[in-house]
Amino acid sequence: SKSLDGIIQSWNAAAERLFGYTAKEAVRRHISLVIPPERIAEEDKIIASLRAGQRIDHFETERRRKDGKIILVSLTISPIKDHAGNVVGASKIVRDITERKAVEAERERLATVIENSPDFIGICDLNGIPFFVNSAGLKMVGLDSMEQARGTPVRDFFFPEDQSKIMD
Repeated sequence: SKSLDGIIQSWNAAAERLFGYTAKEAVRRHISLVIPPERIAEEDKIIASLRAGQRIDHFETERRRKDGKIILVSLTISPIKDHAGNVVGASKIVRDITERKAVEAERERLATVIENSPDFIGICDLNGIPFFVNSAGLKMVGLDSMEQARGTPVRDFFFPEDQSKIMD
């Protein structure tokens, strides 16, 4: 948790593991401790939303660990209110999404390679019905769309003399 002026008020064991700072090192320091300098303006927007009593869900950004490593995170931030209903601070949940984002980026690169390949690349179910054929593959077998491919057994994509070898 932090105050509205950005001073860390509490720091749990999960924060210690994620950021590398102990509670003793983090509490009473400004939250900029974990915010990269080029991202510090985000904090002003976050504070403005909190002052208005708004919760922030799944805000994706970057944060900096004690060792200097930048990690990708998803923040959920809720206003903390006093007994009179005034916003006095913020409670943060930080999720490390670095690995998930790396997997998504790798998947995107693979999809780009597959779609831009001049080779036939296709995937079918165990019954030999295609559920994916890249653009080059569709063109090679004379089809205009995936809908047409889904209606064409994979066996029909091959010369008759190769069909049994391929399908078996």
